[in-house]
Amino acid sequence: MKRVTVLISGSGSNLQALLDAEREGKLPGISITHVISSSKKAYGLERAAAAGVPTTIHSLYNYTKSIPKEDVAQKKLARRQFEKDLAQVVLESKPDLVVCAGWLLILGPDFLAILKGIPILNLHPALPGQFDGTTHAIEMAWNKCQEDNKPLKAGCMVHYVIEEVDKGEPLVVKELEIVPGKETLDQYEERVHKAEHVAIVEATLKALAN
Repeated sequence: MKRVTVLISGSGSNLQALLDAEREGKLPGISITHVISSSKKAYGLERAAAAGVPTTIHSLYNYTKSIPKEDVAQKKLARRQFEKDLAQVVLESKPDLVVCAGWLLILGPDFLAILKGIPILNLHPALPGQFDGTTHAIEMAWNKCQEDNKPLKAGCMVHYVIEEVDKGEPLVVKELEIVPGKETLDQYEERVHKAEHVAIVEATLKALAN
C-alpha cells in the first residue's frame, strides 16, 4: 500500500476529495495515512479525524511568536527550524508521496533537502505560469478577465514542488474559461474548486502509478 501524507492549512475540501476517493475505491493501492496542518483551527483536521486518519498540528506561530517583528534575522532562523522540524514530522509518517492540499506556506530549501527523493505535489488554482506564488490567483484571474473585457483561459493545476514557487513540472492541468460578465467571482471560485477536487485525485494516482 502506497502511503500519502497530506499538508493542509484550512477547510480541507481537497483533502476530503482524496478521502472520498479512497473510500470509494478510486485510489487503489493508495492510503491517506497522515494529515499535517499549519493551523489548529483548520476544519480539515475534523475531516481527517472523521475518516480515522492521524493528524499533527505544526504551526509556524509557535516558532515566531516570541520574536520581535523587527528581528528579521531571528525570524528567518525560526522559519528554517520550523521547516526542518516539519520535514521530520513528515518523515515519521513514512510517505511515498506528500500532497499539499491548501497548504499556505512556502516549502523552502531546508524542507526540500531533507525530503529529497520523496515526491511532493502542490495544488495551485491557476494555470502554469499564471499568477505564481499568490494565494489570490482565483480572484486575480477573474478580475483580469473583467478588466480586459475578453475571455480568459484560467483554471488550476497540480505540480511537483521545487524551490521556485509554483514553477515545478505540472502533473495535471484543468483549463476553465472565464467570460466577462457571465458569472460572479463566487461562481467562478466554485468551478475552480470542483476542478481541483478532480485534479488532486488524478495527480495522486499519476504520481504513484510507477
